[in-house]
Amino acid sequence: MLPALLLTLAAQARPEGRPLFYWGARPAAIAVPAPAPKGVEAQVLEVHAAHDKGDLVLRFTLDRPVEEATRLPDGTPISGRLRAVLYIDADDDQRTGWDQGRGDLRTGADQRFDLGAVSIGEDPDEKRPPGVVVSATLYSLTAEGRRQTLWRGDDESEPSRVSAHGEWVEVRLAAAALGFSPRGRLILATADGPLGGRVP
Repeated sequence: MLPALLLTLAAQARPEGRPLFYWGARPAAIAVPAPAPKGVEAQVLEVHAAHDKGDLVLRFTLDRPVEEATRLPDGTPISGRLRAVLYIDADDDQRTGWDQGRGDLRTGADQRFDLGAVSIGEDPDEKRPPGVVVSATLYSLTAEGRRQTLWRGDDESEPSRVSAHGEWVEVRLAAAALGFSPRGRLILATADGPLGGRVP
């Protein structure tokens, strides 16, 4: 009975993605100074960013492995426990993009990037067990905050653009499509308020 159970759990485990970039000792663009105690939802501890081959590569470091954040203790896939929102001020101009008022770090953001996890039900016809995909969505933002989808992908359909491994999720965005300048800003939404940073 035990070997069969172990085989079932192994079949349901999320496959590890490949790293998309060699980070070495590169410092984080954003580091959360005082992370909250570990709760039900995974939280972002750091955001790393780099320019690579015309792309903007992001790495989100979580407070737990992605496998743990996307499954219940019994192995059941679950949505909603892995979420992150990153605003991007591609041109470093607070007079363009989203207008949140003076003093708000998000003012000037041209795009919003959402990271999440979506549970997928079992598909007996395709002999596919229930699972979960890590999803990424990039939106453009108007001054009023209205969003329009620019790109959407996940670690199953686009593993060269979205990769989850260990406690990291990496995403590769086309910098040309973002219009991301070398001085562009990144703003991470946290429970204690937005935190800003730049690509080191």
